[in-house]
Amino acid sequence: MFSLFGDWWEAQNWAQQVFWLTAIVSSLLLAIFSALSLFELSQGNGTEPEHRFPHVFNPRYILAFFTAFGWLALLLSHQHITLLFILLLASAGGLLAAVFTKALIRFFLPLAPGHKPGTEQLMETTGRVLEPIPPHRNGFGKVHINLRDAPYELEAITGGGELKPGVPVRIIGVIDGRVLLVEPLDDEGYPHENQKGSRV
Repeated sequence: MFSLFGDWWEAQNWAQQVFWLTAIVSSLLLAIFSALSLFELSQGNGTEPEHRFPHVFNPRYILAFFTAFGWLALLLSHQHITLLFILLLASAGGLLAAVFTKALIRFFLPLAPGHKPGTEQLMETTGRVLEPIPPHRNGFGKVHINLRDAPYELEAITGGGELKPGVPVRIIGVIDGRVLLVEPLDDEGYPHENQKGSRV
C-alpha cells in the first residue's frame, strides 16, 4: 500500500505535490477550527469568534482561501495551462471562497443559540425600546437593535426617565456583558450630570 502511494506521489510534479499538501492540510485545519467554533457556540459562549482577530487575518477566511486555492489549483494542474495562469485562477477562487465564508458567518452567526454581539459592536449602536424601561436603573426593559442587518432583542436599563416602547435610543454602556445601558437619542444629559455632560 505504501509503495503504491509512493509511486503515485512520485508521479506528481512538484507543483501538484504542493497543491495536494495545501488542499489537504487547509481542509483538515478548517474542519477542526469550524468544529471547535460550533462547540464553543453550543456551550452558550456569547462572544463572537471573528472579533478575536483582525478582520483580514481571521483564521476562517485564511483557511477558506487556502482550501479553495489548493483544490482549484490541483484541478487546474491537470489542464494544459501555464503555472502562472493556474496560480492566478486559484487565487481568485480562494478570494471568492473567503468572501463567501465571511458572508455565511455574518448571516448564520446571529442565529446561533446563545450568541450575543460583543461590547465593541454594541457601543454607540442605536435601536428602539420594545418593552418599557423603568427610570433611574430601577428595572429592566428590552430594546431592539439592528446590528449588521441582524436583529437582536436585549435587556436594557436607563439612568434617566422611563422609556416607553418605540422610543429611539442609543447604547452608551454594557453591564456584565449582557445588559445595555441606554439613553434616548434626543437626550441632552441626565439630571445628575454636570454642565459639561460628564456622568457622575
